[in-house]
Amino acid sequence: MHENNDDDFSLKSLFVPLTTLKAIHWIVIIGLIVFATMLFNGFVWDDKTYILFNPDVQAFNVDALIKTNLFNAGGQYRPIPAIYFATLFSIFNNTTFFYHFLQLSIHILNTCILFIVFTKFFSKSPSFFLSLLFLIHPIQVESVSYISASGNPLFFLFGILAVLLNFAKKISWGRASVIAFLLLLSLLTKEAGLIFLFIIFLYRFLFIRKNIGILFLAEGVSLLLYFVIRFGIGGVYFTKLSLIPIARIPFIERLLNIPEIIFYYLKTIFLPLKLAVDQQWIISTITFQNFYFPLFIDILFFFGIGMLGFYIYKVNRDHLKKYLFFLGWFIAGFSLYLQLFPLDGTVADRWFYFPLVGLLGIMGVGIQSIKITNKTLQTVGYTFIVILLILLALRTVVRNTNWSDPITLYTHDTQISDNFDIENNLGTEYANIKEYDKAIEHSKKSVAMFPYEANLYNLANTYEQKKNIQEAKRYYAEALTYPNYLPINHNHFEVTYIRLAYMMYLTGEYENAKSVIKRGLQEYPNSGYLWIEMAACEYKLGNHEEALSASNKAKFQLSNQQVEYFYDQIIRNQLIKI
Repeated sequence: MHENNDDDFSLKSLFVPLTTLKAIHWIVIIGLIVFATMLFNGFVWDDKTYILFNPDVQAFNVDALIKTNLFNAGGQYRPIPAIYFATLFSIFNNTTFFYHFLQLSIHILNTCILFIVFTKFFSKSPSFFLSLLFLIHPIQVESVSYISASGNPLFFLFGILAVLLNFAKKISWGRASVIAFLLLLSLLTKEAGLIFLFIIFLYRFLFIRKNIGILFLAEGVSLLLYFVIRFGIGGVYFTKLSLIPIARIPFIERLLNIPEIIFYYLKTIFLPLKLAVDQQWIISTITFQNFYFPLFIDILFFFGIGMLGFYIYKVNRDHLKKYLFFLGWFIAGFSLYLQLFPLDGTVADRWFYFPLVGLLGIMGVGIQSIKITNKTLQTVGYTFIVILLILLALRTVVRNTNWSDPITLYTHDTQISDNFDIENNLGTEYANIKEYDKAIEHSKKSVAMFPYEANLYNLANTYEQKKNIQEAKRYYAEALTYPNYLPINHNHFEVTYIRLAYMMYLTGEYENAKSVIKRGLQEYPNSGYLWIEMAACEYKLGNHEEALSASNKAKFQLSNQQVEYFYDQIIRNQLIKI
């Protein structure tokens, strides 16, 4: 006799019937498996600047975090990430595991919410597939593995929650207030949060057309509060990013880069083989390879999207609004990163976090509109989906290993997209581990590509660490002949004046050192370290009163053993050693 056992296990039962709870469980499990290798990666790229060596983050001064600082400069205003990192640093210090785990958790949460959003438009199976693509696609690695890019999943979290709340047929004043608050948080996390205002309005206009006035008012309040906080409280305005190549060229020339920019994202989505950070390339000369061929592929792609819309219009007009909604999502998100307004790089994988949803939504409408009844074709389709997801997951796993440490990342990525900035960063990392010859090699490459104060300073500092005072002095001096191009409200770094003056002091050039110090004090009149060096130079030149005066000014600005030592030595007319 055959006994039916309801508890028999089968692989199919894990997915069929696919419930929301099952889908969320699988999203969490797959997300943790695919991104597990990144949990033990260290601080890389700007993580050290924004977190590890950032006094504002380490002090946790909320007033300082909402005003001008590294997060709120160069045209961007992002106080939420500043507070987020300050909170994490106060709890976990420099243990990167917890930064990575929280960032991955937010990404997984975003995917779960996105699945629910997709189910408002599609059945559960395609919604699950599209959500998994969002979760594991290699283009997401930069947003998930790069700690400093935490603002990307954060701004999306606030915005997608507002989108979800907007699905209600009736919007009460209470719900509108929550939506406004979430949109404000999204804006204060990243300027791209502005697109969520458009998406919420677009959905309301296409599908419901009720309570539009309430939502419009809520969005207006969000924008108003954002401007008050940014300009009134933070005092952060818009500035030109002079260091960035794409920002240094005129608007018309930036337009010539658009075909190649679009082509970059398309090939990264459909064939994510060559991934690299910090891409600073520009199209200076039009060729078939960098303009006409990308333009042809771009036209072909958008023609295909247009034909899909035409097909939907002819075959199933019920899906047309869904198509228009996700098309608007994709175009609105994509348009922000076409360099109509210059950004801090030419392209970046993390910038596609938002537009990817629009593209996936368009795919979802296409899948829903094209019915396949043949079971053999259905089996082939499911097999293709599984293989595709596995291949993308493996590529993501490999890409995560590139992010294990700065030297591994930079060394890999320079083979794909090299530039002055990444070479400068690589030189700095080699100097940190005292591999000075390699540091000098990469710093010199950076200087040869594009000389500016920071890379010349780093080259000089490496020579100083090698005890090559003459070369250090030479490059410190050269650094002061170039702009810093950074939003620091000074012509040059204070430390460049300090180090150059010190090199001159060591080689007995006391008058030249005084001249450099005077220049530095014009920009940094309250620099205790410059006043210390001035005291030392005046003392060496026999100017005892001037040395004492400078020492007093240093003592007023600083209170440490070095200042006390200088002051006491000058008073006693004893030999001074820096």
